[in-house]
Amino acid sequence: MCGFIYQEKKRSKFNIDKLQFKKASKLIYHRGPDSKNFIFDNNVNIFHSRLKIIDLNKRSNQPMKRLGYSILFNGEIYNFKKLKQELSKDFIFETNSDTEVLLFSFIKWKEKMFDKINGMFSFLIFNQKEKLLFFARDLFGQKPLYYINNKNQITFSSEIKPILKLKKSKKIQFDDKEIFKYLNFNYYCDSERTFFKSVKQIKPGTYGYFKNNKLIFKKINYKSYVSKINSPNLIKLLKNEIKEHLVSDVETAIMISEGIDSKSILDISKKLFHKKLKLFNLEFEGFNNDEFKNEYHKKEKSNLIITKFLKKDLFKELKNASAACETPPLGLFTLGMMKLFRNIKSNKIKVVLNGQGVDEIFGGYNSFYMKKLEKNLYHPDGSILSAQKNIYKRSIISKKIFHKNLKSQIKYMAFESKIPKNLNQYDKISMNYSVECRSPYLTKNLAGLIGKLKINQLTYDNHNKYLFRKSLYNLTKDKFYFNEKKFKQAPQTEFMMNKINLLKINKIIKNKNYCDKYFNKINLLKYLEEFNKSKNNGFVVWQYISLNSFINSFNKFNS
Repeated sequence: MCGFIYQEKKRSKFNIDKLQFKKASKLIYHRGPDSKNFIFDNNVNIFHSRLKIIDLNKRSNQPMKRLGYSILFNGEIYNFKKLKQELSKDFIFETNSDTEVLLFSFIKWKEKMFDKINGMFSFLIFNQKEKLLFFARDLFGQKPLYYINNKNQITFSSEIKPILKLKKSKKIQFDDKEIFKYLNFNYYCDSERTFFKSVKQIKPGTYGYFKNNKLIFKKINYKSYVSKINSPNLIKLLKNEIKEHLVSDVETAIMISEGIDSKSILDISKKLFHKKLKLFNLEFEGFNNDEFKNEYHKKEKSNLIITKFLKKDLFKELKNASAACETPPLGLFTLGMMKLFRNIKSNKIKVVLNGQGVDEIFGGYNSFYMKKLEKNLYHPDGSILSAQKNIYKRSIISKKIFHKNLKSQIKYMAFESKIPKNLNQYDKISMNYSVECRSPYLTKNLAGLIGKLKINQLTYDNHNKYLFRKSLYNLTKDKFYFNEKKFKQAPQTEFMMNKINLLKINKIIKNKNYCDKYFNKINLLKYLEEFNKSKNNGFVVWQYISLNSFINSFNKFNS
């Protein structure tokens, strides 16, 4: 797990500023505080910061060079031990790291390596002699990879802030199209665009080459190894994924919630290893679940660690999250994660597992949920946005998002919208505190199930995620897996309505701000008045203060 920057000049007259490069590198020290390495030559600047998870020896530091190829790698290859056995026939290994396995996988198989590797990743592999740069990003986009490509240089980075620091023009320009997409539909990540002009992202599930000053993009074609699936086969598959995700040379913990997704990771881990793991839970002030806490304290004793998010934390964490996420924070849960991962770090945990992906793979979204999502997705009142600048037509976008059947809806949310958006937050926030966040259900093996399960495996007898529930019940005999699913959200409106927070919200919106350009301020103030009277849920209010906080964070960035 790490952060890296790769800067290559395209014109001989363009000078790469080493001092500026070092300043930019400091902005991602948090991604890898255990080791920091620089390489400078006439054409290329390289920086790598490492968070030591696998093979803690310095021999596994990066950039790693073998047989004329060098690699910058952010992520984990979960099946690296199996691949190492296969590759040992052709290569001599000097480390016990997954980085070396990944590099040799490329040397031997090139792009066919994606049929072999199972993991979360963004990486660059370059060969100076061949003048070749290869890049790739995992299927779901768990690990970010950004770039800027202009006439003078091409720069890749694990985060956006270093790229902004290295731009020739210090003035930050926001991408109005992405901002209006966020305001209209509360989503992003479905394209190569970011919230910043000229800064782009490598889309999830994409690889490519940079050669002869040209970028070539290709889609990774993953082979599906899933055929007929039933409860015994599914449990076998889940056990294997969790076993591989628990491989680490440092202590590993689990993010636990009140639902079945994260509980399944705990139950399978106990079956596999018969040992206790630390559990971390996020709780919001005034919305305690004593039944949940008592149950886990009873069964797991002192292993449950609660992080309590207070109403007074809202604006402090909003500011922190705006800078960390490099996007407008999507909601109260995002702010809660800032405090949660800070607590995880304070407990000296470097690796934590979560239950992301179960809904998308196994049918956690029923027709009721999708209708609720569609209703909430749209801006409540289009007149609140600046009509003059708003370039989105909802009718066009809605056709893309809300397909005719549940399976296609799930696919879109897994690969293009909801999951990539959530993963961006998990990565940025966890790595802000030097913690690696793993999602054992978001793998290429399980991805083969998306859109392929039968309807009676997705929903049956008034239970969504039926096959998943049934399989875990068969394993544990715990009736909890057939508890009724409750549609719960973080108490965002309640926290915003807190007296002190409400005063701050009113002050912010009534002042002049950069983000006023995106709103019809007269209509927005009317909406705010209704919110003050508790006559709406404050969706637009949140969007305004979230966008304002994000823009302020980056307007100050290069001042």
